[in-house]
Amino acid sequence: MEVLALIYRNLRARPVRSILTLLGIVVSTASMVLFLSFGEGLRKALGAELSTVGPAVLVLPEGVEAFSPGYPELRPETVEALKKSASELGISQVIPYVVLTRGGLDPQSAFVFQGIPEGLSPKALYPNLTLAEGSLVPGPKGAVVGSRLAERNQLGLGKVLRLSPSISLRVEGILKPNGGLSDNIIYVPSSVVQEALGTRNYTAAAVGVREGFKADQVAEAIKARIAGVNAQTTGDVLRFAERAVRISDLVRFGISLVALVVGGLLVANTVMMSVYERIREFGLMRALGAKQGFIFRLVLLEALLLGVVGGLLGLLLGQAASGLVNWFTGREVGLALSAVTFRLASFALLVAVVLGLLAGFLPARTASRLKVVEALGRL
Repeated sequence: MEVLALIYRNLRARPVRSILTLLGIVVSTASMVLFLSFGEGLRKALGAELSTVGPAVLVLPEGVEAFSPGYPELRPETVEALKKSASELGISQVIPYVVLTRGGLDPQSAFVFQGIPEGLSPKALYPNLTLAEGSLVPGPKGAVVGSRLAERNQLGLGKVLRLSPSISLRVEGILKPNGGLSDNIIYVPSSVVQEALGTRNYTAAAVGVREGFKADQVAEAIKARIAGVNAQTTGDVLRFAERAVRISDLVRFGISLVALVVGGLLVANTVMMSVYERIREFGLMRALGAKQGFIFRLVLLEALLLGVVGGLLGLLLGQAASGLVNWFTGREVGLALSAVTFRLASFALLVAVVLGLLAGFLPARTASRLKVVEALGRL
C-alpha cells in the first residue's frame, strides 16, 4: 500500500502531464478496440446470416467465391445437369438465382434484386422470412420487398420499381423485419433480372441435401460430377470469411499500432521526466536503505498503473464507439457490424499492460542504477 501511495502522490504532483499521458493511452487503446471490433462484428454477422440460409450447399462457377459473385456465369445447362443428377448426388432441391445491384454501394440508394425461379417463395432460400402484407410469391412482373428497404424508400403495395428503362415491377409483398441482409433485398422472378442483364446465366445455385447425406460429401460429389463449378458448404464459406477477416484484422491492428506506439512513447516520456525530477528523492531512498529492486519496481509500477487505467478507460471508450457504429449500421443496413467480445477486451487490456511495462522498463532501470552520492549531489 505504501508503494501505491507513493505512485499516486507522484502522479498527482504533476496532474496535467499525467492526465495528458493517460489520454494518449486511452485514445490509442480505444482506436485499437474500435478497429478490431469490426472483425469481431463481421464474424458474428456472417455466422448469423449463414444460419438463416436454408440450402446447405452453394454451387458457383469455378474460380468464383460466394462473397464476390460478380456477373452471372453459371450456365443454365449446368443447372439442368445438377437437377438430372440430383438423386445420385444426394440433392433434394436446386434453386438457381441471379443477383443484380442498382444504385451503387450506398445503402441509402442501393437496390439489390435477387431473382428466384418463377412461382417460388423466397422462404425456400431464407426459411426465417415472414410476410407482413401482400403475397410472399412474386408474380411474373412482381416483387417482394424486404422491410428495411421498403421503409427506407417508402415502398408500399402497388408501388412501381424500375429494374431497367424497359422493365418495371410492381410491389406485391412486403416482409416483416428479420434483422439481417434479407431486410434489404428485393425478391423478383429470375427471368426479369436475366432480361435486364441480357443473359440466361445465373449467379449461383443453392442446393439442398437429402436426409442421410452430408453437405461436405454432396459438395465433393458435385465438383467431381459437374465440370466448371465450385461447390461450397456453409462451413466452407465461414472458413473463407474467417481467413479474409483475419487478414483485415492484421491490417487494422497495423494501423492502430501507430497509435499504440505513440501512447507508449507518452508513457515513457512521462516516467522518464519523473525520474529526472526525483533523482534526489531516489538517492535519499537509497541512502536510507532502499534496494535497487525497490526503486525499479516503484518506477515500473508507475508506468504499469498508467497503462492499466488508460487501457480500462480506452476499452470503455472503444465499446461506446462500437455501440455508436452499430446504431448507425443497424439503421442503414439492419446489421451490427461491430462487436467488443470478451476475447477482444482481454487482448486490449493485455496490450495496455505490455505497453506500460515496455514504456516503464528503461526509466525504471535508469532510476535503479543511480549512484547514491551523485543523486544526493543534484540540485
